[in-house]
Amino acid sequence: MTRKDEAESTLGLHIDELIAFNDKSAKAGPQPFERRRKPRLTEPFPARVWGVDSGDLPFNVNCVLDNISSTGLYLRMPTLVEAGSEVRLIVHLLNGPDTGATASLQGSILRSELQPDGKHGVAIAIENHRFL
Repeated sequence: MTRKDEAESTLGLHIDELIAFNDKSAKAGPQPFERRRKPRLTEPFPARVWGVDSGDLPFNVNCVLDNISSTGLYLRMPTLVEAGSEVRLIVHLLNGPDTGATASLQGSILRSELQPDGKHGVAIAIENHRFL
């Protein structure tokens, strides 16, 4: 098992546990077809993101995740970051008001989309992580 596979499986196990704990996917009626390889957890986990923006200036912002899996995440932030840029994040994977895990993530921007509210929706591929 490669180091990336091992890291992915560790984060994947933690996210799978959170999905089971929160199990908000058990809704009545038909579910939409999911094309993603890994299940996504849609919870507003708090995060801090830092890196270099599209103007070559360092940034450090607090935000909330829209969703996360063992291989990627999506969030919205006020900063424009170019695809391919590297970022670092601290994510608080909460499973209650006072409990959960904190992870340090490294990733690269897959895409950045301007949202109607002026923020940028950012898809990030997780390349490395470590639980703190």
